[in-house]
Amino acid sequence: MRTRNLAVVFAGICGYAERLGAQSWEQSQRMLRVHEALVDPVFRAFGGRRIKQIGGTLLFVFDSPTDAVLCAAALLERVARYDAEVPEAERLDIRAGIHLGEVRLEKGDVFGEPVNIAARIEALAGPGEALFGEAVWLSMNRAEVRAEDRGERRLKGVPEAVRIFRLVESLRLLPDAGPLPDPAKLEESSEVLRHLREAYRAACRSLEEAWPYVPDRARVFVGAGLAAMVAVAAAFFALARLGALP
Repeated sequence: MRTRNLAVVFAGICGYAERLGAQSWEQSQRMLRVHEALVDPVFRAFGGRRIKQIGGTLLFVFDSPTDAVLCAAALLERVARYDAEVPEAERLDIRAGIHLGEVRLEKGDVFGEPVNIAARIEALAGPGEALFGEAVWLSMNRAEVRAEDRGERRLKGVPEAVRIFRLVESLRLLPDAGPLPDPAKLEESSEVLRHLREAYRAACRSLEEAWPYVPDRARVFVGAGLAAMVAVAAAFFALARLGALP
């Protein structure tokens, strides 16, 4: 098990649990597909690494706290444009919470107090808001964004109060993450393919973490194993597109 100092970002749908109770299964799955299609391109553009999906929330990590905050600004801007074009019932109302600190890396996942604090901060945010902890504000390039001090807050499970900042705007031109998704054209992934994709992502994260410690002689075999995994994933994807998977 290793540790690294990372910026942890939770990007979630406001009121996700309540919305599930008012939606059919098809509607909730479409909402999650739209969420993913809106979020993933932005995080890739800023070098974020996707860790996992927890219900209506996606967890990413960044090496740079500045990139994490700028990514949140770009995400909120992108989602606001999407929400302005769809009926009120289909709006996503994304929010984000960010914190910085030393996390434990294990089996492609991240653990530790910074993760818990980022989750608590995300829960404080309202629709279209990005909040982040003081550790982020002190470590980032503060000339890149404008933020307001929201004061200290007591967070559940955190022994000390955390000073919270609210992102007001980016002071830098943000990259274009591509066209907005069309819900009608987002294909529903099979359960098998979805789990395979998540397993593949976890394996890639684990390999990325372990690669510097892998002996040179072993790297050929590790690379061959990863290539085989890619081939299997491609085969499953092809079968899913042909409708051969449940």
